Amino acid sequence: MKSSTLLTILVLQALLVSAAMAKGQGPKKACCKECTSWSGVYTCDDLLTKCAATCKQCVPVSTDKGTRYRCRDFLPEGCPCKTN
Repeated sequence: MKSSTLLTILVLQALLVSAAMAKGQGPKKACCKECTSWSGVYTCDDLLTKCAATCKQCVPVSTDKGTRYRCRDFLPEGCPCKTN
């Protein structure tokens, strides 16, 4: 009984360490200059010539200067919107 309990504790500890390391090493997204908040969740409104490789929802937007792109992913935690 003791060895199975110890094994379970070691496995859980390994999972916690791996999750903590994975969270700290994820890809970083740049903060936006303009963004929209809906129920406390922020998305970027910046118009770019192309979306970053880390953007999962890149939306084309027609402008007078041609097609620009807007990344509609949620902003990461701790990345506040900057007001102009």
